[in-house]
Amino acid sequence: MIAKTMTIRLFYTLTALTLLALIASCGQSASESAPANSSKEAKKDGDTSSAAGATSSGKIKIKTPDDRTLVEFKSDGENLSIEFSSDGQVKSLRGELKESGKRKYALEGGGQVAEVKADEKAFKVRTADGRLLWKVKLAEDKIKISDNEEGLNPFVLDIKSDDRIKVLRDAEEIGKVNFYRDRAKVKVKDARDAELFDSNTDRYSAMYGVLLMDRIPETERYIIMAEILHRGR
Repeated sequence: MIAKTMTIRLFYTLTALTLLALIASCGQSASESAPANSSKEAKKDGDTSSAAGATSSGKIKIKTPDDRTLVEFKSDGENLSIEFSSDGQVKSLRGELKESGKRKYALEGGGQVAEVKADEKAFKVRTADGRLLWKVKLAEDKIKISDNEEGLNPFVLDIKSDDRIKVLRDAEEIGKVNFYRDRAKVKVKDARDAELFDSNTDRYSAMYGVLLMDRIPETERYIIMAEILHRGR
């Protein structure tokens, strides 16, 4: 009788130990698989900006509200390329950095149209023979663009916040740039809040405001934009 009782107790003890071992094994498997699932979820979440059309590459395309491409900027190190529509034609403009430290711009199939000379606080857009076209002065919260060395009567890009830039001409607001970071979107609007241009990009720059400066000739306007963008402003 005693032997039978001990056998029964031993059976129940072994059964309990077996169940405990199985429970511990299941718990360990679950904990090992959790990081893999978390990694998949993180990757999935990280893809949202790509799905929204955002890009951190060296290319920016700007369009009109009717989805017509206005201009596209590309960078290849210190060399910059601009492709734009003008008078029903697509034109290409390339700026190449020379040993002199100047970046010289030429139209594809044509000659040099401008050169840019720069220092840390400003850059100048000049004709091929060195005549000043535009002086662009870079400050922390403002960018001033004038057609004279003294900086008189400038256009101003007034950087108000991470999400908005005011564009001024002779101290009068002519429009603004809004950055929609949750959608990786940029919109350029006139003083009446009408949308004129937009871009799907996560590269936010004051350069978009130059689009509103219609007193600046088209080619020179795009060169100024490319140079501001290149400087990360």
